[in-house]
Amino acid sequence: MMASNEDHPHGDETVGVPITCDNWRNKQLNEAKDKIWSEIKRCFDIEENRRDHCLKLAGKLLRGFRTFLSTTFLRDTEGTFVDAELPSKYASLISPKEWETFKSKRKTQEFKSVSETNRQRASSPAYPYRKGRVGYGRLEQSILTKENSSETSLPAHVLWKEARVGKDGKIKEDVQQIFEKCETLSQSIVPYEDTDCRSILSRALDVPEYSGRVRGKGFGITQKSLNIKKQKTPSNKELQQTLEALKAEVLELRKERERDRAAGFKDTSDKDSINCNFQPTIPEGISPCHLYLARPTYRMVGKGKVHNNLGELLHTKPLPTGSLKVSVDIALEKDALLPHPDDVSDATLLGDAIGSFVAWPTDLIIVGYETPTKSKAKDKGIAREIESVASQKEIPVAKKTEISKRTGAKKKNPSNVGVINTYMRYLYDKLMGPRGLEQRFSFLNPMKTNLTEMIRKPDEVRTYVVERFMADTDREKLFFLPFNTGDGGHWLLVAINPFKEIVYYLDSLHKDWTTYPAMKTIVDTIIQTVRAQRKIQVPKRKANNITWNRVECPRQRNNIDCGYYTLRFMKETLLMDRTDIPSDYFDEYRCAYYSKDQLDEIKEELCQFIIELQVL
Repeated sequence: MMASNEDHPHGDETVGVPITCDNWRNKQLNEAKDKIWSEIKRCFDIEENRRDHCLKLAGKLLRGFRTFLSTTFLRDTEGTFVDAELPSKYASLISPKEWETFKSKRKTQEFKSVSETNRQRASSPAYPYRKGRVGYGRLEQSILTKENSSETSLPAHVLWKEARVGKDGKIKEDVQQIFEKCETLSQSIVPYEDTDCRSILSRALDVPEYSGRVRGKGFGITQKSLNIKKQKTPSNKELQQTLEALKAEVLELRKERERDRAAGFKDTSDKDSINCNFQPTIPEGISPCHLYLARPTYRMVGKGKVHNNLGELLHTKPLPTGSLKVSVDIALEKDALLPHPDDVSDATLLGDAIGSFVAWPTDLIIVGYETPTKSKAKDKGIAREIESVASQKEIPVAKKTEISKRTGAKKKNPSNVGVINTYMRYLYDKLMGPRGLEQRFSFLNPMKTNLTEMIRKPDEVRTYVVERFMADTDREKLFFLPFNTGDGGHWLLVAINPFKEIVYYLDSLHKDWTTYPAMKTIVDTIIQTVRAQRKIQVPKRKANNITWNRVECPRQRNNIDCGYYTLRFMKETLLMDRTDIPSDYFDEYRCAYYSKDQLDEIKEELCQFIIELQVL
């Protein structure tokens, strides 16, 4: 790190953090951090949301540089302090005054005591890593390869345990106990009901959460984001049936296009006319994208960002004709061959190109998060309609008649409560978690709060909801209750703000709450119970003054899309980050009804997430 202005021999030419800085969190460093970040952005194409991560790495580099200076120049071979002069090679970065201050700090008894404590802790950790120089990344790949697994990663606590298995194959008892505790936790935690922001492994170890718990897992990854597979999810059978039903719907849509083409209508799936939300030309600048390959089957193999700038070069060389520069962020198929091997890094496989730039054919780049509706590949494989749901996993699709018998595919509505729960989990993992919305929004389990349960077990429903509300009495919070009329009936959204005693009623059939008096009675009773437990006094004549707002939300045009409307209501409320819902709905999303593309977006997200969970 560079010296401060006043001490630096070159005056104002360089500004940074001095090596005498012991507290990277010191607010006095904010200005220097801003300048470091500006320099990073000047040299690299990087998103603003990576600022904290990059500056955290800068802090680690500063600490490592101080350690290097101490061990290299201020200690002899026996570890005794040496009063050395300022190394000439660092004279442009460190001023003489700064160097003297740095040395004097390392002579103090306090520094020696802390240094010795840290050295002893590092030499005898509670759960020592036992794989030598093999890092977590290579260990994980070797395990997956050995087991011939189709998965792309291991749960973090499983990897943590494997890293502590000795050459004799034995596992220490304390390590095994931590692993078993993780397994128990992973089976019992419901993501959208969980208020502890720590990961499973951090909880088992009873330590604070931090992103380096298991190293080598990628940018900004915490343990929480790695514990997807073992958490409680709907049954495999339910999700398989849902996936098959949605696939059947896509196949039916494809047949409809064929019939339209035969009748003389324009084919909207032609390669020059992709669906209305898809841009046929790559926009200028940097855009998120999906990466496809056309051989041996047309499929999505990764995700990244396409750089479409005039005069763009790849490693100082011109790009191949018909290709654009792409940064690879995620490899869904790590063994996929790159369309243009990288001569600089010798990378030939997509998995080797993660975090770097490669050239990618323009016609195999899909900008944004929409997928085209027809494959350009002539060979038989997964059609794009199916591929957009199943990615590279070729899950067989049953015949439509069989699907209809088993899943009721004709209805096409996610009446299965497991599907609603799965999408709520998607919202938690993809929206609430990354945007820090857990303190403002929460979900109620529709399996415990549907009309059937309210009529049969009203006391249990009241107890469950009151407990959820009372867990968050110190802050204003909006609770989503996807309400079902029972026995696979109609879905609507009841959003409750118990702090302000307001209930928002969003019904895509545009009915009001008087249609379901039992539901309104129980919700009112719950709010009154919470009010009493919070010891809030109100006049007797106002005891029943609970505000119910019927929101003029988008209206469904059939009798089968209520579930998708309910899911989209929750998503749009989270995107707005508002705990109040206007009576005429949000300006940004106000419309008479949702288009087919808007509903397909929910289906796409749902199916992709089911595949990502790897529970099928």
